[in-house]
Amino acid sequence: MKGKGLVTGCVFCLVFGMTAFADEGDVSDSQGPGVVGVDLSVRKMRPEEDGPGVERWMQDEKGWFYQEPGKGYVVSDWKEVDGKWYHFDGDGYMETGLIQVDGAYYFLEEDGSMIREESREIEGKTYHFDSSGAGTVEWPYKQPVLIPSDSEKSDFHKSVDAMADGILAEIIHEGMGQREKAVAIYHWVKGNLRYSGFSPVGDWVGGAYDGMRKRHGDCYTYFATSAELLNRAGMETIEVIRSTDNNHYWNLVKVDGSWYHFDPCPRRLGGDFCLLTDDEISRSGSHTFDHSLYPPTP
Repeated sequence: MKGKGLVTGCVFCLVFGMTAFADEGDVSDSQGPGVVGVDLSVRKMRPEEDGPGVERWMQDEKGWFYQEPGKGYVVSDWKEVDGKWYHFDGDGYMETGLIQVDGAYYFLEEDGSMIREESREIEGKTYHFDSSGAGTVEWPYKQPVLIPSDSEKSDFHKSVDAMADGILAEIIHEGMGQREKAVAIYHWVKGNLRYSGFSPVGDWVGGAYDGMRKRHGDCYTYFATSAELLNRAGMETIEVIRSTDNNHYWNLVKVDGSWYHFDPCPRRLGGDFCLLTDDEISRSGSHTFDHSLYPPTP
């Protein structure tokens, strides 16, 4: 009986010892993303059973996460490990690919490490990442209307701004959202300008002056007046040119983060062209344009 008990006890010790060793190996701090062999079926905190209390990579069926002794898992934050930076999502899982944090772009390799000081082509766009890892994307479309700083503006440009601010004070207020402001500007331009004559193309500030002072002009005057008022109201614009004859101008305006077509210039067949999508304005038949030059609408 003693001999049988001794054998049983030895077998128990051997099996228990192997199990404990396997568990400790699964959460070894020498392992991390890209290393084969870690496969925890259940993700949970085991601060005492997991080992000596060192920081370590862990993995379950959803992905990699990082445990800090006494703190839990890294969640919605950056973590530097062995000289490399990693970012973890709201559930604590390591992220990969292109992410956006506090308005800046970052790119994380397949192993989760952040890249620095290089450029990447991602989904047809070129991103440049600086020494901190923050990236900027090359704008692949026509540039928005350039608004110089106040110190760079001419006295004439400042006088045009003053005219625009006077008009805006009458038609918009702080309680309005961007869409409401854009609609108010559309109706002011359409209702206060008269289509006539021919306007020189290229000087949009001069065109805006003519529209607000003389209250008449051609499609370029309508475009320029709209661009001035929209930009003074805090909305970016892009000049759009009809591709069939290069002889009609209107705006794309950025409202609540998305671009829309904006053309208050009157048409013979009537209609409103206020905050239209690409599909909506294309159905008019009068506004053909090269889609590759402009950011898409919703």
